[in-house]
Amino acid sequence: MTEPDASRNSRAAGEPPMSAPGERPADPVARPEPGDRPPTARLDRPPSDRYRPAATSSGARAVTGPPGALRGLGPALGVAVVGALIEVLVGGVLAEHRGLLAVAGISGAAIGLLAANAAVSPDGVTPAALPRRTVIRAAIAIALGMLVTAAFGIWIVARVEGGVLAPLDYLWETTGILFPAQALLAALGAAWGAGAGPVRGRS
Repeated sequence: MTEPDASRNSRAAGEPPMSAPGERPADPVARPEPGDRPPTARLDRPPSDRYRPAATSSGARAVTGPPGALRGLGPALGVAVVGALIEVLVGGVLAEHRGLLAVAGISGAAIGLLAANAAVSPDGVTPAALPRRTVIRAAIAIALGMLVTAAFGIWIVARVEGGVLAPLDYLWETTGILFPAQALLAALGAAWGAGAGPVRGRS
C-alpha cells in the first residue's frame, strides 16, 4: 500500500491525517465556520434572581409584624402625645375650647401621614410592616386615643383648680357636642393621612 492510500484510510477511520516530515501537524480542534455563533459565557445566576428580594448583609429576613409595625407607627404615637399636650394647654390651661377643633383635625392628619410609613416598603425591596387597611385603622385608633387622653388631662387641670365634677360630667358640661365633633375631625384626618401618606423627604 502506498503512502497516499494510508493517508486516505486514516481519514476514513476518523483519525487526523499524517503530516509529511518537516510539515506542521494539522490542528485537531475544529475551527468555526463562517456564520457560526460563538459560544456564550454561562451566567453565575439566572436572570430571574434580579426580581427576588435582596438578602441583608447578616442573612436575616426583613422584620415584619409587631416589631416592624411599632417602628412604623412610632412617629405617629409621638405626634399623638404632642397633640394631647396641646389639647390640654388650649382646653385646660387657656380654656379656649374653640381651638380644640383645629388641634384635633391637624393632629389627626399628621398622625395618619406618619402612620402610613408602616404600609410602604422602607427601601423598595423589604415588605411593608402592615397592610394599608390595618394602618388606617391604627391611625384612627391613635387619634381617638389622643383625644381621650387630652380630655382626661383637661379634667385633671380642672380638678387642680378646684373642680368637683366627674370626668364625663365635666366633659359634657364644658364641651358638650364639641367632643364628638373633635373625634369626627380627628378620625377623618387620620384616615385621610393614612391613605394618602407617607410623608418623606427627598433624597
